[in-house]
Order: sequence, then structure tokens, then C-alpha cells
Amino acid sequence: MSTTAKINGKAYDSADVNVNLLGKDLIEISEVSYSTEREHQLNYSLGNDKATSYSMGKYSHSASLTLYMSEVVAVENAMGGDKDLTKIKPFQVTVTYADESGNVITDKLWVKFQSQGREVTGEMGLAKQFDMFAIDIKYNV
Repeated sequence: MSTTAKINGKAYDSADVNVNLLGKDLIEISEVSYSTEREHQLNYSLGNDKATSYSMGKYSHSASLTLYMSEVVAVENAMGGDKDLTKIKPFQVTVTYADESGNVITDKLWVKFQSQGREVTGEMGLAKQFDMFAIDIKYNV
């Protein structure tokens, strides 16, 4: 059975994508999405009603992981007694995939779980999307 993973909305064959979470290569991942924004501000000089320059500010990152429930339960079980995902310290997620041109891309995310839950539906392949607390993202390292 061939499975598909999505990275930032683009579908890839699972053979082309490797996601490492907490030191474990995930096989059952449905989607990983992440982005970086930087504050921008227009500057106006005296007497002008149109911007004359701009300034850039701080970076902010966002990330989400959609994991199959078998992977979520495996992470919870590995925690031992307290199975609260939000107590896991920040960790690195490494995403490696081949783009449509055959280039191998590796991105590194520094994140932590900020929620825990279940999504049980009548669909096959039960999965849950987790919005992560994203600390840093390094692209194409």
C-alpha cells in the first residue's frame, strides 16, 4: 500500500519523505506544515503621507504535525507513567524529502507539543493534527 505525506500542502510519496521526531523515524505521518514570518513596518518621514522606507522586526514560526494515532500512542507509552505530551521538553523534528526536481531538502524544526487529544472518525487511518509551539525553523540545512 502506498501512502502519501503532505509537506506544506504539497503531496509526496511516503518513500520520498522522512520525518524524525524525538530520535525516531516516523513511518505513520500524514502531514507536516511549517512556516516563518517576519514583522515588517512601513516608515514615514515628516510631511509624507506615503511610506519612504520600511523596517523589519522579529521572526515568528508556526508548525503543525498530523500524526496517525498509532504514533501518538507510541510516544505516550514511551513517556512511562505520565503520558502528557505537553510536558515533553522542546525537541528537534527533521524533515527530509526529495522535491519534484530530485533535490534532497532537509529542514529542521525546534518545537514542542502545546496540546494533546484524539480525533476519532469513521475514516480509515485515524490521525490527529497537533499545532506545535514552534521555537525555531532552519530551512534547507
